[in-house]
Amino acid sequence: MKHSLVSRSCDDASLADQARSVRDKLHHLIRGLDDMVVSPPSEAQTVTADRVRSILRARRTRDRFFDGDLFADPAWDILLELYEAELRHYRLQISSLCIGAAVPPTTALRWIKSLEQRGMLVRTDDPNDRRRVFAELSDYARKQMDELFSVVPPTETLI
Repeated sequence: MKHSLVSRSCDDASLADQARSVRDKLHHLIRGLDDMVVSPPSEAQTVTADRVRSILRARRTRDRFFDGDLFADPAWDILLELYEAELRHYRLQISSLCIGAAVPPTTALRWIKSLEQRGMLVRTDDPNDRRRVFAELSDYARKQMDELFSVVPPTETLI
């Protein structure tokens, strides 16, 4: 009788392992399907400058509780700053963009250059003051930001 109990518990453990494996595979497949299903943008998902600003505020608030280096993502901060500026119809100077990136100026400038090389940012000299340079999203980056914000519901944040 002892042998049959040991055999049965081994079979139960094996079945439990198989069930967990199947469950994990199903979860993986479901996540993959969720990633493939993108709902079309609705009027309720129209992006606003205030929504973008709230994301930036949340990022700065997070920095008060955790070391800023832990979540440093200057490229995302730069894109958000430029996107908000565009939604508000104002031009952003490179110096202001460096401040908004919340990293040392040299790091921000490196990322600005990288985003420019990737075709996501465009620099424009100020015709009235050659010392000032403005930055804006490229058409490509604007389209990508528009699409991103159209598929992420306003109730979710992108910090």
